[in-house]
Amino acid sequence: MRYKTYLATALLAALPLVGHAAEDCTIPIGAVLPLTGSLSATGQENVKAVQLAVEDFNKAGGVNGCKLKAVVYDSQTRPSVGVDAAKKLIDINHVPAMVGAYSSGVSMAILTSATAPAGVVQISAGSTSPAFTQLAKDGKTGGYWFRTCPSDALQGVAMAYVAKEKAHLKKVAVIYLNNPYGQGLADRFKEAFSAYGGKVTSMVVYNPEQPSYRSEVAKALEGHPQALFLVAYPNEGATILREWISNGGAQKYLFPDALNAPQFVTSIGAKYLDGHVWGTVPGSMKTPSLPIVEKAFKAAYGTGFTQPYDTNAYDAVASIALAMEAGKCKTGSCIKDHIRGVTSDPKGTPVEAGVAGFKKARMLLAEGKKIRYVGASGDLHFDPQGDVQGPEVVWQVEGGQIVNKQTLSAEKIAKITKQLGLK
Repeated sequence: MRYKTYLATALLAALPLVGHAAEDCTIPIGAVLPLTGSLSATGQENVKAVQLAVEDFNKAGGVNGCKLKAVVYDSQTRPSVGVDAAKKLIDINHVPAMVGAYSSGVSMAILTSATAPAGVVQISAGSTSPAFTQLAKDGKTGGYWFRTCPSDALQGVAMAYVAKEKAHLKKVAVIYLNNPYGQGLADRFKEAFSAYGGKVTSMVVYNPEQPSYRSEVAKALEGHPQALFLVAYPNEGATILREWISNGGAQKYLFPDALNAPQFVTSIGAKYLDGHVWGTVPGSMKTPSLPIVEKAFKAAYGTGFTQPYDTNAYDAVASIALAMEAGKCKTGSCIKDHIRGVTSDPKGTPVEAGVAGFKKARMLLAEGKKIRYVGASGDLHFDPQGDVQGPEVVWQVEGGQIVNKQTLSAEKIAKITKQLGLK
């Protein structure tokens, strides 16, 4: 399979996912995603979603007479590597926009050191830290930052709701990763859970790639918590949880989106997780585009979605391509100026994902009409900070499998937030 050939090579160096240039011109779309490292399983599948969107748009006629080409670099889930990759995309591949990264720490480094200074649009499919919202409010993104996933300002409230109303917890310990994702989600959870009347017994930060987390676990066990909220990536998360279990920690767990990963569940084992887990993960709204992308993904790759943020990655590419088509351009500033017009205009004719949907969008734009792309992940109403609203899915582990139990709409989360007196 072409993808397997690409992936083996991409682990050593970045290679384009589309082999040959179009007849007349080619527009590169960059992507910085974790092909290796703590988030590799999610990153590798997100790459497939990026490639699918590129191929769908090319089958629909391309952008302004040009073909799109996906150029992907491995972030290794490391900020320094991600910045280096982004600068290569900007300086060597001359991309006007890129998808990525997944980790908020990597995305933040890329945004502040590469894309915003260069005037290149950056759309993340999975970076959820609330810090990006504040950065945009402070005018430090230049308007070049967008994300197709909701902020952890929502997930933190959703997790507090689950802890209080579903798991019936009163005392929770938090262990979180030392990066914008971990800090932002941990702080928001503590704020919301405290507003519910719950007590966070400890807030323990950890650094990745340590051989052991015994001291962090010992500190988190102080105060006799009823459960552990673990904000971690799968690799070190598995190490931390094993040490928690071996030290007699309470066998009730709250897990966020990063641990909504089959490989993490398998590494711990159903014996320890079945019936003991309450988790949250940003979900996809039931839009007409969702089954179209699900069907196309399975046809292209033989399996359905197994990782978070695949639909968000697809929608990131679609938003970039439609903005270029609407603006009849291929520069970062033009994409920035047109992206809301093709996704958020209430007067626009709704268009769906997929080849037929993109053909319809191109035809309407050529006729001078307004469109509104309804994404596979949901309605992409980008606010002034580049944020979108979206649902949170509540999940558990049953029989060693991740099972979705409930969907909390963005409206419900907003209502809970208001009831708790939070902003």
